[in-house]
Amino acid sequence: MNKKAISAIWLSETGLTNLNSGVGGSNLVDLKKYKIEGVDYPYVSGQAMRYYLKESIRRLASPQEYCVANEKGETCGDITNCILCDLFGFMTTLKDQGAQIRVSPIKMSPAMGLLPLNDNMTVDFLTRRKPQESAGELKGDIVNVELAVNIYKAGLSIDLAKVGGEEIIENKKMQIKDRVSSDVKTARIKTALEAFKNLSDYSKQARLLTDFTPNLILIAIQDKYNHVLQKALELKDGKNLNVERLDQVLRSLKGDKIYAGLLSGTLGNEEDIKQILTKHGIELKTPIEAIDMVIAEVD
Repeated sequence: MNKKAISAIWLSETGLTNLNSGVGGSNLVDLKKYKIEGVDYPYVSGQAMRYYLKESIRRLASPQEYCVANEKGETCGDITNCILCDLFGFMTTLKDQGAQIRVSPIKMSPAMGLLPLNDNMTVDFLTRRKPQESAGELKGDIVNVELAVNIYKAGLSIDLAKVGGEEIIENKKMQIKDRVSSDVKTARIKTALEAFKNLSDYSKQARLLTDFTPNLILIAIQDKYNHVLQKALELKDGKNLNVERLDQVLRSLKGDKIYAGLLSGTLGNEEDIKQILTKHGIELKTPIEAIDMVIAEVD
């Protein structure tokens, strides 16, 4: 496709969960936290977010379409035949080529919790029972787990020009040389978006089972590559969206094609959000429908 980027920002409301642990004690599984003005909020690292999307792509692709990292964590580096090395980049040593680095066409932000932990966190415990052969009985220990309910903000960007392409210097100019056909490139972009709809391989979910797909999403097909859309969603006064900020960002991106999706009951001022979107000619769908509309535009 002739567009430069696909960009998305979304809010996801979770149930009681721990999606990404920090460095706790031997009997504590804590939440990763960041602090603003002395108040703790949870977050999920960008590395974890990339892992969730990568695993979702792996579920959709056939085993012949991707490699598995070796014991050193190195991947094949063959962007022609490996969808994961193409979309997520790599740093590896290739035979007869030496060290090679590919910058990921897919960018993922950390998922930042927007509600203070003090008001939305509890500590639960689980027991780990282990057989003790010498004693002939089961013994175990108790692990405390920090769990929280929150609304997370996260972002995704796909540099469309670099999917299936490799940057090379030719005639003293940096150019992107395609390593796959346009059909393969299109299929990989669509697979990434389909995977985005089906995120599921989060950590520690055997006992928690949360969903981390969007409750509110803005997703754009952009003529210019930038991350401006990432500023569009901001909460204020609890669960209300800052509609003034939303309006300002949409005005800044008036040349881009933007789709929006919302699950009702997520935010307190949903009618105000609908009015701003209508003002900018954006029809409000469900989050999955909004992503599907972008998939349909990829050609």
